[in-house]
Amino acid sequence: MSILGLLRVGPFRRFAVPQGVVPEAAAAAPAQAAPNPLARLLGKVRAQWDAQAHRRACLRAWWQGVAPPPPPAAPAEPAQAAEIEIPAPQKVTNTVPDKWSGARIKVAELIWSDGFSFPGGAEHVLKMVKPFGLTKEKSFLDLGCGLGGATRAINKTLGVWALGMEASQGLATAGMGKSEMAGLAKKAPIQWFDPAAVELPQRKYDAIFARHLFCALADKKRLLMQMEKALKAGGQMMFIDFVLRQQGVRSPAIDAWMTAEDQTQRPGVIEDFQRDLKELKMDVRIAEDMSAEFKGIVLQGWQNLTTALKPGALSAEDSRLLVHEIELWTKRVAALDSGDLRMVRILALKRN
Repeated sequence: MSILGLLRVGPFRRFAVPQGVVPEAAAAAPAQAAPNPLARLLGKVRAQWDAQAHRRACLRAWWQGVAPPPPPAAPAEPAQAAEIEIPAPQKVTNTVPDKWSGARIKVAELIWSDGFSFPGGAEHVLKMVKPFGLTKEKSFLDLGCGLGGATRAINKTLGVWALGMEASQGLATAGMGKSEMAGLAKKAPIQWFDPAAVELPQRKYDAIFARHLFCALADKKRLLMQMEKALKAGGQMMFIDFVLRQQGVRSPAIDAWMTAEDQTQRPGVIEDFQRDLKELKMDVRIAEDMSAEFKGIVLQGWQNLTTALKPGALSAEDSRLLVHEIELWTKRVAALDSGDLRMVRILALKRN
């Protein structure tokens, strides 16, 4: 049976996306919680892969760097995914290896929809930025924009001139290509930037939205300072990111998640962001845990994959990358399920 078949008969066929916040009693007893659907899917995919013809067995052996093993009696523990690197143009000074190849981008779009490399499609992003009150008279900066699907959706729906900036050169280049194809090269351009060294212009934007940038930064306050500097008086910033439940907390789930990520993770706590924003004289309007909502979006994306894939659509390389994404998201969701990792949203207003 193909990976597509496994997805269709697997746990996502029966899985209902959770609504609302998980009760505290359920969070307090993770050992009795239902198995993670991604983990169950991963086990089925890997077990089926091992049982396939010699071509897939050889591919898996090449991936792990060992001789082709006999089909196991039970799925083995997931191996750490191989690195996927693409060369960066000479102008790019970022020293972090870029793991977003064209093949990985293709697989990500199958899961999260065209123009998106991370959970949260156009409808969700438009809902998130609604408090900004964006109009065609305003300017908008989208940091960590990925392929720029949200940047383009915001421009087309709200008329605001939007600039997307992305830390992955592979994603930024592909995203700019998509903006050019959509005729939005000027209204919604996508550029590469280094979050650790960026110098933003002073008082240029009415609103700034940042996604999944701070967790990998050693100096988080520097980026906050740049965002505050770039806001006009009365402007707003919003960001969503992973944080720890409390400073310094470690667990097997946290360790597994940090090992699986492309970059070294340095998650902070929500209290640190609130303190830093207060020191910058920003008025924090929202600081909330959105983990339940985020997990629902993640699992909905994997459900959507079952209808997006067509038989024979994935090459051997695509199949390998799909397993990589399943493994990565299994560990991310498991860390969120542990309660030690959270996805938070913070909205702050720049005072006049």
